[in-house]
Amino acid sequence: MNPDHTQESPLVLVVDDEAVNRLILESNLKRQGFRIVSASSGQECLDLTRREQPDLVLLDIIMPGMDGFQTCQILKDAPETRDIPVIFLSALTDTGVKTKGFEAGGVDYVSKPFDAKELLARVRTHLTLRNQERQLRVYSEKLEEMVDERTTKLKQAEQDLQRNFDMQTALNQLLHLSLQELPLEELLQQCLDSILGITWLTLQNRGCIYLQEGEGDVYRMVAQRNLPENVQVQCATIVPGQCACGKAIAEQRILVVPDEDVEHNKLSPEGVEPHSNICVPIRSQHATLGLVNLFIQRDTLLTRQELVFLGAVANTLMQMILYKRAEQRMLHHVLHEPLSNLPNRTALLDGLNVEIKQARDMEGYRFALVLINLDRFNRFNESLGYDLGDKLILSSIQRILDERKAEEDVFHLGGDGFAVLTRQLREVADPLLLAERILDGLKQPHQLDGHEIQISASAGVVLSDARYDHGEDLLRDADIALHLAKSRGRGRFEVFSSMMHEKAKHAMQTFMDLRLALQREEFVLFYQPIICLTTRRTIGVEALIRWFHPARGMISPLDFIPLAEETGLILSMGRWVLEKACRDMREFAIVIDGEPPFMVSVNLSGKQFAQSDLYEQVEAVLQETDFPPECLKLEITESVVMENAEAATRILERLKGLNIKIAIDDFGTGYSSLSYLHRFSADILKVDRSFVSRMHMGDENLEIIRTIVTLAQALNMEVVAEGVETEEEVKTLTVLRCDYAQGFYFAKPMPLEQLVQGSLLGKGEQESDRREGPPDRRETSGRRDTDE
Repeated sequence: MNPDHTQESPLVLVVDDEAVNRLILESNLKRQGFRIVSASSGQECLDLTRREQPDLVLLDIIMPGMDGFQTCQILKDAPETRDIPVIFLSALTDTGVKTKGFEAGGVDYVSKPFDAKELLARVRTHLTLRNQERQLRVYSEKLEEMVDERTTKLKQAEQDLQRNFDMQTALNQLLHLSLQELPLEELLQQCLDSILGITWLTLQNRGCIYLQEGEGDVYRMVAQRNLPENVQVQCATIVPGQCACGKAIAEQRILVVPDEDVEHNKLSPEGVEPHSNICVPIRSQHATLGLVNLFIQRDTLLTRQELVFLGAVANTLMQMILYKRAEQRMLHHVLHEPLSNLPNRTALLDGLNVEIKQARDMEGYRFALVLINLDRFNRFNESLGYDLGDKLILSSIQRILDERKAEEDVFHLGGDGFAVLTRQLREVADPLLLAERILDGLKQPHQLDGHEIQISASAGVVLSDARYDHGEDLLRDADIALHLAKSRGRGRFEVFSSMMHEKAKHAMQTFMDLRLALQREEFVLFYQPIICLTTRRTIGVEALIRWFHPARGMISPLDFIPLAEETGLILSMGRWVLEKACRDMREFAIVIDGEPPFMVSVNLSGKQFAQSDLYEQVEAVLQETDFPPECLKLEITESVVMENAEAATRILERLKGLNIKIAIDDFGTGYSSLSYLHRFSADILKVDRSFVSRMHMGDENLEIIRTIVTLAQALNMEVVAEGVETEEEVKTLTVLRCDYAQGFYFAKPMPLEQLVQGSLLGKGEQESDRREGPPDRRETSGRRDTDE
């Protein structure tokens, strides 16, 4: 439905640095009867918004100068424009970008290219919502006036009855709160809230409670409500006799501090009508435990009944404080180890039971326990003495504490036994890495009383599992793993696995094997030829990592690449792939009579691409291997470069300075801005295999590839199609003028020896007439992270 023309049509401000985009938006909106103004930059948008006061803003994100997020934030910070709804229009589809748009104050987010009907529907919806908000505000203001008028009439009649009722209710609440199982400071905050509920006693619900620090003369503010910042800072602590509250503590009596008091006026909160303060000391038989400070009406004369009430409040708080302190001392003794003052075994079991319940109540919640024990500590303790043994325990504890993170709790289980409970576990490998760091730290020499002491430690790790109902069971399994580590030579950790889910066991074993795979030379590179569709000759190869496990045989990249990404092992693995590929191709060139090396493509993971020294690494590998840089092609997926397009542009431009080739991999699966694609300095676009395999399922898939080829030609780039498996696909790609292709139709990934053999026989030429059908699809032949 078009805007109502019986009144002025809504005014929409269109902001986009691209004139074509503005014209399209203006045309669609004008046809629906909207009034339009447009801007090509963030600053012009701000100026027009202040002058024209549009009903809605359609705002592009990526613009020269001030971007859409900054522009929206400025609009939302200004009182005169903060209520104008902003709908972001952008080609960026990343969830983080959308979240940033909503955080900046946007009410909606429409992705480019947009559907006109959807856009118009959203515009109408937000214009309707804004109009309803205006009407609701007017209605609320009228309703508030009516309520205020009625309240004023009732207040006088209820005041006397409420006065007595509040006193009795507050005392009952304090007695009830004193029985609650809560920390003392939390109880005092609730008690203060209850006292401040007595409307005749306090002014604007303001007050605070002080508590004695230990047995000294310093009293710290532990509960407050509605105190201005200057009061909270300047009165955070008080000392007996130094201020009005301090005087009440020193004299152990209730004091009313008048508004005329000079010292009191210095801390009087701005915007608060003149008032006095009531200072009520909380006294025990031998000391003043604290003080309640309340803001009251100026010149208030307290009756005897009110003074008795305040005395009863102080007496109730005194009993609560004494009881809670005794309880805290007893509980701390029960739950902490005397030597280290760390939580003990009892506290660990309590924590494990809490985590088990959390895992049961929250789907996907995981935690882990690392149990640690010093190796041969008893022998050391007996030879050098128990005092030095205690110091070694404390030194070891400090090193464990140095390794922990915020979500990890450290426990001292007595003697030389320790534990770390990892809550909110994100990755299965995290507790394994933690155990490794702790054991590495503990084996470093300890300098104690002139002695250099070196001692190792062992650890057992157990992951949360649905079968655990009690913390004792989980601790038992961790202890079993710990003893297994000791039996296998000490100075290591073991993961309990006899009853774990097979998937978790498999992942942990893979991680442990993966750490050693590079050292044991278990990785190999396979190479898949890349074919020129015009000449049917091999013009290059893509390097693909394979893992030949000594016990498990060939392991799919899908089983170890994600784990390598999670743990950071992908960095050393990626460096190895790059260096190995360059050396292989250099040797390959020598074997085939000194011809120039093939172009070799090497994939970069997201973590590799984010390394600050990526340029230096690539440069070093080229120098060390004496590999021609013009024969190296680095492949980065479209999703990786678009995560931070600006940073990616700088990185790729710098890499291009090495004279290497850049390919954007999996192109078409994300959404690249054309302006960024032009700036990426890429040489090649690789069409994702999903588009190739679906070419003959409909015109849409065919047109996608045609569009990519046309785009590449316009940007002076070449195109490689991945996953080619049939003669029909080859013919279609050739008609579409795609430059190169790779896939099972031409050749499976193969080891270097097979590549060399084929080249010696045919000098790198592929048969233009294939006599054999495509290889078995079931054979793994993908890149490092996927199957081709």
